[in-house]
Amino acid sequence: MRWEQLLAELGQKTGLGALAPDETGSCPLLFDGAHELTLTWDEADSTVFFYGRLADGDTPRGEAGWRSLLAACCLGAETGGAAFALHGPDLLLWKRHDAFADFGDLEKALNSFLARLIQWKEKLAEA
Repeated sequence: MRWEQLLAELGQKTGLGALAPDETGSCPLLFDGAHELTLTWDEADSTVFFYGRLADGDTPRGEAGWRSLLAACCLGAETGGAAFALHGPDLLLWKRHDAFADFGDLEKALNSFLARLIQWKEKLAEA
């Protein structure tokens, strides 16, 4: 299924309205007014990247904080297969997906990623 069709169906079925990728293939989404994540289509690899901001990059304090994040994402142990990254001043959670066969596959992956994003935002806010 084409990326544009999947986004259109996502918008229709979730009540988010007409969703379409921008010129870079990206589509930012906001859930519950607090959880922004972006879906980006990579034409060259036929893959989709999900990513969302968790916190400022300074949030994990000291070596112990960074070690705990690295341990959590080792082989996706505590992240559902996602990983952490620094992008400018932001700490992100991201995950790469092969192209989705249908809307159900996209919806399942999106719900799983969103749950992990929320979980990690809460964990980092408590730290």
